[in-house]
Amino acid sequence: MNFKLYLIGDRKLFSDEEAFLSAVDRALKAGVKAFQLREKDLTAKQYYYLAKKLREITKRNDAMLFINDRIDIALAVEADGVHLPQSGFPPRIVREVWKDRFLIGVSTHSIDEAKEASEWADFITFSPIFHTPSKAHYGEPQGVEKLKEVKESVKCKVFALGGIKLENVHELIPYSDGIALISGILAQRNIEGTVKKFKEILGENI
Repeated sequence: MNFKLYLIGDRKLFSDEEAFLSAVDRALKAGVKAFQLREKDLTAKQYYYLAKKLREITKRNDAMLFINDRIDIALAVEADGVHLPQSGFPPRIVREVWKDRFLIGVSTHSIDEAKEASEWADFITFSPIFHTPSKAHYGEPQGVEKLKEVKESVKCKVFALGGIKLENVHELIPYSDGIALISGILAQRNIEGTVKKFKEILGENI
């Protein structure tokens, strides 16, 4: 794993699929090296065809593709990794069955979840760090101190997620291995410029 900036997709931020794919392509061209497809309202068929398009885009930009939850689709499009929600397949089973076929990411929202996932995952996302509407159902923001506690307690890499902006990302650098963003990149008017600024702050080679 050689990335510190982990982009998570949300096609609902865009007027149509073409605009969504174009925005992802621009972010990858600007230097994002890992993208997660996470579209829970799609049928398996719709999810597969969208994943196939994103596999082409990620390959063209020398970036990794992670598929949220759907291991079957990850296999079908030859994704680099899977990202497992708490309600999804146990990471232990994925590791035992598919060995090192996939990089494994796991979403976590408590220290206990983080510790359990870290036994099998290559990395976890821990959220929400700051306030964000997309993570409001998980309760109050965890804050930087809780992120620090998680980082000190787990064996795998930790990516901070939730409400991260250029203005607050500096607070997270000492206590994480990277950051994960949705609207922090995709909802910005200047996607390319935003990506480059995040990469400069994180010390990731452009």
